[in-house]
Amino acid sequence: MARTAERINPERFDTREEYLLYLRHRFAYEYAKSCTRPTDEAIEVGSGEGYGTSLLSEAAARVVGLDIDRATVEHASAKYASDKVRFELYDGNTIPFPDNTFNLAVSFQVIEHIRDDTGHVAQIHRILKPDGVLVLTTPNRNYRLLPGQKPWNRFHIREYDPEQLAATLHKIFPDAQVLGIRGSDQVQAIERARVAWALKGGPMSAIRRSLPEPLKLLLGDVLGVVRKATHPGSPARDFLTAYRLDDFHVINQGVEESLDLLAVCHKAA
Repeated sequence: MARTAERINPERFDTREEYLLYLRHRFAYEYAKSCTRPTDEAIEVGSGEGYGTSLLSEAAARVVGLDIDRATVEHASAKYASDKVRFELYDGNTIPFPDNTFNLAVSFQVIEHIRDDTGHVAQIHRILKPDGVLVLTTPNRNYRLLPGQKPWNRFHIREYDPEQLAATLHKIFPDAQVLGIRGSDQVQAIERARVAWALKGGPMSAIRRSLPEPLKLLLGDVLGVVRKATHPGSPARDFLTAYRLDDFHVINQGVEESLDLLAVCHKAA
């Protein structure tokens, strides 16, 4: 699968920040597994590399992963498909399953990419069975953006604060609950420093956003080398053992301080 800035490769971590981002996303899958019963039919909308869909199959009866990129679906199918897991291509708008098909749906780090966010949520609601559950994550704009600022990630249509995400979800899931994923104090500080670095990019950030993906990644690698040179106290590759999933936890108070917003949405019977 081609490397991109938006798809995590769980076998390659060049920096501590990349590894912490992976752990943060992996934590969300572990949370979703805790909401899953062994008889559940599950779907991941926006399955990416496929490792998360495979993880969900450890708790569910069967899992389908949907993605809009053919090469990504082919990669995931070759690496993770089994009797319990399959991957399918979809158009990014209409989920190709009948109403009331799945017990559980997950959509992690996807809604910020979709222009019709309400339509995205409505499609998931449609294919959930009565009493089905949607678990959704998205970055918390409160620590990433200045008030009124557009996302510096060029792939993001918008980013949400807790109130904005709740307002969007409540149109379709009236009882949706917006929680947060928070890191340890050290993890929070590392992520805030990463975002501060991005925000300080100024004109360079604008140039980077406009570049083709391969050049964008190359520039990101160069900037990473520069950042390491200017932060000589940064830890080396021992980050692979220094941080674990239990460096993250779910919060229901002070959600404004979270790294990611975590929504749990129940479909009414």
